[in-house]
Amino acid sequence: MNTISISFILPTKAKPTQIWQYYTDLNLRKLWETDLEDFRIFGDLKTGAKGIFKLQNIPEMEVTLSKIIDEQEFTEQFDMPEIGLLFFSHQIIEISHNQYALKSEISLKPDSKMDTKASYDFIKQISDDIIDKTYKLNGLVEG
Repeated sequence: MNTISISFILPTKAKPTQIWQYYTDLNLRKLWETDLEDFRIFGDLKTGAKGIFKLQNIPEMEVTLSKIIDEQEFTEQFDMPEIGLLFFSHQIIEISHNQYALKSEISLKPDSKMDTKASYDFIKQISDDIIDKTYKLNGLVEG
């Protein structure tokens, strides 16, 4: 099955330098990703780095930073047995000259054994709060 994804884009008055720290600093990230308990990266904050990611009521998971572009994109990858590869992408996109938006995207490359209905149910379940978290982040960065 091909990758399936859902995304949400919200224009913001904030600049990339104001936003970026809310993706990379655990204490600031917990202000908008309120179910986040732990997020540690081993080594430098760069594409390919590995770490630990822990949400409330969910076991600790290994995370790989699949794409890091300073002040543009912070994408996390989770290899989930029997589910597939799961990506959470937090992006700062330019929508016009000096005008930006927050883009949040969740993608799933399902395991070959996972059927379409199970893939749909899984991504729907985990994407329920993508809009809430993006609005919460925007409120923080716009002050």
